[in-house]
Amino acid sequence: MIDLFNHWDDIYKSKDHKKTSWYQQHSTISYDWILDIATQDDAIIDVGCGVSVLTDNLLEKGYTDISLLELSTSALNTTKSRLKKHSNKLTFYNKNILDFNTGKKFKFWHDRAVFHFLTNNKDQQIYIEKLYKHLNNNGFFLLSTFSPDGPKECSDLNIVQYDVNKITKLLGDKFKLIKSTFEMHQHPNGSKQNFNYFLLQKV
Repeated sequence: MIDLFNHWDDIYKSKDHKKTSWYQQHSTISYDWILDIATQDDAIIDVGCGVSVLTDNLLEKGYTDISLLELSTSALNTTKSRLKKHSNKLTFYNKNILDFNTGKKFKFWHDRAVFHFLTNNKDQQIYIEKLYKHLNNNGFFLLSTFSPDGPKECSDLNIVQYDVNKITKLLGDKFKLIKSTFEMHQHPNGSKQNFNYFLLQKV
């Protein structure tokens, strides 16, 4: 069994962050949808934050309560250092989402490409239970995954591709779909990766 902490830590230690497949110079759909839904004092969590600039972008817009969860200690330390002047607005969790617990509730849960790494139903259900537990009533879940015509693996790990029917069936009646869209993400090496984005609300 792969040690996921070491797997992701090795990636962030050995690769130029700007050359990883998921790199964005500025957040795109996630950023726009969060601005549409969440107010500046809403509690937001970014699951699998890596060294993403999404938090930087939100801080620039005045957001004051952002939690960052990441497996890789190296990635989290990089983000902590970069954002140290905003530390009073940030909470960091160096955790696997499947082991995550906190007394905090969130208005907005963001996940760009973590959930699709959960390839068995048991882990998927644990994630959904964590999501439901820690999300406010009527809170929002923004999920981005590889689409059915996107990659079948990432960083030497298998993934599960999702479309609207597949994700809504898996989430069941705990969430209602607000909207979805497609994005063709450009890998820094010039190739394209097809993503689906889903915005759902807890019911």
